[in-house]
Amino acid sequence: MRLPFRSNPTLVLFSAFSAAFCISFAGPAAAQEASSPTPGPVRAPASPSAPVAAAPIATLLADPPSLVAWLKKMNPDVRAASARVQQADAEIGQSRVWQNPTLDLGLNNIAVGRLNPQVPGVRRADTLSYTVGLSQTIELGKRGPRSQAARLRRDASSEEYRSALLGLMSDARAAMTRVAYLGSRQQILEDGLASAQSMADLTKIRLDRGDVSGVDQARLLLDVERVQRDVADNQSDLQDALADCEALLFAPCRADATTLDSAEKSAGRAAYGDLDAVIASRPDLRALRFSQQAATAEATLHRRSAIPDPTIGVAFTRDYYEAAGSQPYTVGVSASLPLPFFDHGQYQALEAEHRAEELSFELQSSQRHAASEARSLLIRRRVLLGKLDNIQRTALPRSKEVVDSTTVAYQRGQISLTDLLIARREHASLLLEEADTRFALFNIENDLRRALGIDQNLVGQKPREDS
Repeated sequence: MRLPFRSNPTLVLFSAFSAAFCISFAGPAAAQEASSPTPGPVRAPASPSAPVAAAPIATLLADPPSLVAWLKKMNPDVRAASARVQQADAEIGQSRVWQNPTLDLGLNNIAVGRLNPQVPGVRRADTLSYTVGLSQTIELGKRGPRSQAARLRRDASSEEYRSALLGLMSDARAAMTRVAYLGSRQQILEDGLASAQSMADLTKIRLDRGDVSGVDQARLLLDVERVQRDVADNQSDLQDALADCEALLFAPCRADATTLDSAEKSAGRAAYGDLDAVIASRPDLRALRFSQQAATAEATLHRRSAIPDPTIGVAFTRDYYEAAGSQPYTVGVSASLPLPFFDHGQYQALEAEHRAEELSFELQSSQRHAASEARSLLIRRRVLLGKLDNIQRTALPRSKEVVDSTTVAYQRGQISLTDLLIARREHASLLLEEADTRFALFNIENDLRRALGIDQNLVGQKPREDS
């Protein structure tokens, strides 16, 4: 059906007014979305079957920023945490968007049954009236706490990202150092095996000449077999460590890529000031504080649901029933107000407040456990430092002298083979104990750096807590 008012100048002006009204509300939201930082897209990790170069373990251990960059590039867990930050950042933009206006279209005065006989010559189409309206809901007191909660959740996601990267950095450093430790242990065992095999070959020559008994030769062969079993066991552990290293770095790892000496320097000696203050600045604990503040802001938002949001509208009506005295062109203004008698966000506010209370208790518990763990690690570090100093300064030099003198005495026939084997085993045990102690000390230093969040300056800038 053709609408006669389509070319009416009044309707054209009203349409322009309606379009300007929509743009006035959509414009600020679009500007806010454009002004918010848009993080770059997260690229998908390479296929596990694709060939990957071996991880430069020595470089990654010696240069912590390189390790962080490697994890950001290769580890999907870091990419997932980064994507969660981008999601939270997009939520900030969404929290600032105005509600969409509503366009109302109406067709009224549709005659049903007979027409009014007092108005002759009137058709049914002449009784119709057309209405075009536009309404907008205006929020009162809700945009502020909603945007604040979104910002705090974004800050919590940023801290969770930093915490995840910090934990992966610590795990990767421990995995690479375990490879170096087992590689050094393998070298010690293989040197011991070569020495035992050489001694067995020498004793075989002396046995052929009748200088030693067959029992001594059998003891040496048993000693060689024992060391061979130790070498095989350590090789199995080394393969397991290489698999763990590859799982974290997403690249093949090699046992000969670094030494235990260089790996120990990667953790260093953790320096700290006030223990409680250092622990409180850990990213995971800061994330809990941000989440608690976000829950409090959400409680404020839900409490303000008791403030009704008015809806204001304007409508233009074209009435064709002029024969009955109707005005042909009219403009109407309307306002509606919801009455929050029953649901005014009271239970949602209680839920958010209890969530904030839960996070507060969780934060207190985490801080207490972290402080207890840090103090325990400091005590263990002091004990292991004393033990390592005793091994390196006293026990190993003395054991080396005993092995040298015992070997010379055995070659001269002054002592038995049993005494030589005991001396060699004790020295090999001391070498392995030194490596074990150094690795245990490294693990304590690494755990202490994680417990105190020492390396968090390497994983990005932390957001302000008053943001």
